[in-house]
Amino acid sequence: MKVLNLYLLTTFFSKVRPTLLSTKKICRDCKYFIGNTMECGKFGDTNLVTGKVTYPYARTLREDVKKCGEDAIHFEENHFKFFTVPYYFFKDSWILIAPCGLLGFYIFILFKTLHHE
Repeated sequence: MKVLNLYLLTTFFSKVRPTLLSTKKICRDCKYFIGNTMECGKFGDTNLVTGKVTYPYARTLREDVKKCGEDAIHFEENHFKFFTVPYYFFKDSWILIAPCGLLGFYIFILFKTLHHE
């Protein structure tokens, strides 16, 4: 009961109202957003000679009314954020994570062999 009273009291006296918060769509929540390069996968351009696909920056597309615009007309909710955010983190940081993981494994094996003797 005390938690409910505290919730009601803080909601009543809070200066921030949920109806006043911005409801704009954010690119990082879109399924086309490429997190490590800040690009949009929806509007890729393929080079016909090399086959390499280049993507424009998400900010550029949001400023262009003909592409996605401020209202994010091509926005689609990313339901797999639980997987994509760590994926881009590990993809960019593998050079630091791999040695730390190997060192941790080495220390684990060292303590395990010392403990059994």
